Amino acid sequence: MSGGDLSETAGRYLSAILLVSAREDRPAKTGEVADRLDVDPATVTERVNDFAERGLVDYERYEGATLTGDGETVTRELMWKRCLVENFTSDDLDLDGVDSDAIGGVLSDDAARALKRHIDHPCTGRCSAPDADFAECCSDYQVSR
Repeated sequence: MSGGDLSETAGRYLSAILLVSAREDRPAKTGEVADRLDVDPATVTERVNDFAERGLVDYERYEGATLTGDGETVTRELMWKRCLVENFTSDDLDLDGVDSDAIGGVLSDDAARALKRHIDHPCTGRCSAPDADFAECCSDYQVSR
């Protein structure tokens, strides 16, 4: 599965799970993900169960959700593409208000590599946030509806 196989909304939910679980150093509770996304916790539970069926998330009720290896790979790819678009549109084109989530979510791997050649961006093809070496790269990734 690649990031292109997921909707923009699914990418936001998976990114929130990754960032919350990394920040807390434990599985992300649905309420925490709901707070980050500004959605109802029941909606998060429904999404997490769907992701679990697809093999992207390990979820235990009352314990929380963590990304599987496949889930983390897909999520970091989506986050990296989002960052590419954001850096290109804001730094190189001096544009504000571009929906980098939507554009990054549909950017093909070839297009992402081509775009990377035209910008000065620290990531190499998979977002390292929230790893310590790239704490500022996507670490404040704000997911919204």
